[in-house]
Amino acid sequence: MRKNKWYILLLAVLLAACTNVPEVSIATHTCAVHPAGGRASACACSLNGKAYVFGGRDTVGNYRNDLWQYDPATDSWTNLGNAPMKKRVNATMVSDGTRLFIGLGYAAKHAYNDSSYLRDWWSYTPSTGEWQALDSFPTRNTVAVCSFAQNNYIYAVYGFGWGWTRDIWRYSIANNSWEMLPDNRNRAEAVGGGCGALLNGIYYFGTGYRTYNETQWYGTDLATDNWHKCASIPGKGREVSACAASNDFIYLFGGRYFGGDMTGGEIFNTYMRYSPDKDSWEWCGTMPCGRAENQIAFTINGKVYFGLGEDENGHVHNSLYRIDE
Repeated sequence: MRKNKWYILLLAVLLAACTNVPEVSIATHTCAVHPAGGRASACACSLNGKAYVFGGRDTVGNYRNDLWQYDPATDSWTNLGNAPMKKRVNATMVSDGTRLFIGLGYAAKHAYNDSSYLRDWWSYTPSTGEWQALDSFPTRNTVAVCSFAQNNYIYAVYGFGWGWTRDIWRYSIANNSWEMLPDNRNRAEAVGGGCGALLNGIYYFGTGYRTYNETQWYGTDLATDNWHKCASIPGKGREVSACAASNDFIYLFGGRYFGGDMTGGEIFNTYMRYSPDKDSWEWCGTMPCGRAENQIAFTINGKVYFGLGEDENGHVHNSLYRIDE
């Protein structure tokens, strides 16, 4: 009996050591609020020193298709008008350094209706204001797709449709066509609501939901589809978190925890950062906006910005913040 007690005590010590994640003090700067009252489940990216935010759900629950530009030099927002595409949530947007590529997402409030999963794919040129319809996405796994651009390709990572997926599609900018990468069992588990960011040529991806929330975190060179498992995120798993990379870290903001279909959800008010050099995580404290999911995050000149989203009561945030490392 005494021996069993020692085993239990040792196990408790080991578990405590595993959750002993260091904390770091991070300064945040409050930026200009979104003029339209805020958005949840919008998408965002940066191009030529400015950020662009598209679509999402507004403060009264309506889906939107407007495009906004944020200029950090003047800390101001500009409305660029409505896009020639359906109103939607959970779209994806990425830049190749010249244009914005926007599309996919979800268009209706009725799940499992095929027409609600939007496959259209567009480009937008900020210098001219020109929109161009491109080759449509091949599947209906279009909700909350993670995307990034590299070497004249755009990668669409995972996503959700009528089930979990581990699919990765690659769009050729030169050929205006999509191709699916062969399945790779070394990839992260199939999930919905995962997140990721590109840093120093490596794409880091993880979290997400599949009956239970995941704490998985992977790094990959998608040119070779070579995945390696990294340190898991600390604490509970989460979905629909926001994610962006500075020059040295990947930041992970908020999100929601579900523990199966018999539990309620918990929305987090914390954020953390991952160091690829150390393969380790640090807690960064409490987000100034409080609890939030379905936020946006982007990087301009090595600075990470985050904000918008919604809390557990459905209140849509209009706040935007910059991290000063």
